[in-house]
Amino acid sequence: METALDVRAIDLMSVGFQKARIILTAAELDIFSKLLSGPKSADDLCEAYGWDLRGLEILLDALASLKLLNKSSESYSIKPQLYMALDPNSEESILPMILHRARMWKSWSNLTSIVKGDFDKGSFIKTDKSRNDIEAFIGAMEVVGRKRAMRIAKDINLDGRKNLLDIGGGSGVYSRALLELNPNLSATLFDLSLVIEITRERITGTKFASRISYVEGDFNKDALPTGHDTVLLSAIIHINGRERNRSLFSKAYQALEPNGLLIIRDHIMDESRISPSDGAIFAVNMLVATREGNTYTFREISEDLIIAGFNDVQLVRGGNQMDQIITALK
Repeated sequence: METALDVRAIDLMSVGFQKARIILTAAELDIFSKLLSGPKSADDLCEAYGWDLRGLEILLDALASLKLLNKSSESYSIKPQLYMALDPNSEESILPMILHRARMWKSWSNLTSIVKGDFDKGSFIKTDKSRNDIEAFIGAMEVVGRKRAMRIAKDINLDGRKNLLDIGGGSGVYSRALLELNPNLSATLFDLSLVIEITRERITGTKFASRISYVEGDFNKDALPTGHDTVLLSAIIHINGRERNRSLFSKAYQALEPNGLLIIRDHIMDESRISPSDGAIFAVNMLVATREGNTYTFREISEDLIIAGFNDVQLVRGGNQMDQIITALK
């Protein structure tokens, strides 16, 4: 039997933004990086960067109270067990994701206006983002996706398949996981030109470089490269409304060889649209960040795939953290 939330639980949820804002501001000020070389006082940091002493002392004390920093006398330092997570140059760093969430903060602040119908307040996804914005987003997706991609890839059967098209592939983290487990597979990443440029730089020199090719384009405007036996749509369909997804599914259908396999990774909602909870909350993120985006039920996705020509639509992996997988055949 489901237990109702008590008043204290609701209160804690409503105040959660305070701790989040403290961490986001610390990341935006790059405080963690500045403390990697050793302990520093608030005076040291203010003298070096021209910040306000009162404001910084309050922020640093709050970070120490959250156990993110140590405080000794008047100096602050990073806890040793958090070095890798808070070092921007570490592969284990979570800073790209924190900085991505700092950008999300701005769009989420418009939620009330958007629900009232003022869509001009939306921080909608655009294709003309700066290189810094795209690098931050790719870095965040790499951090959150690295371990998850390997777990998911183990549940996808690609025996006998040779050519994967990763539509809107970003950093290629999911393609690389599938390549890792399928040595006879090659991949083509299809994405915007600046994304391709950044991802190519990341992958050049790695063991995957010879197995990945790149095609620049906008999947909502351009034709997709053909001749593939597998197509991957990883965390893509939530950006679009259903009509645009049907168009994208039709393009994927055309890109596939006969008996080709389409793989969709996303939040897949139940018919109530409140479970998984992460998916319901993510739909709010799409509300404030896109013109049409949402999270969809298995029934809705199946209907749109069948309209596009696909058959044998299956939910092959469940989950609660955008780790659900739907497959369909051409």
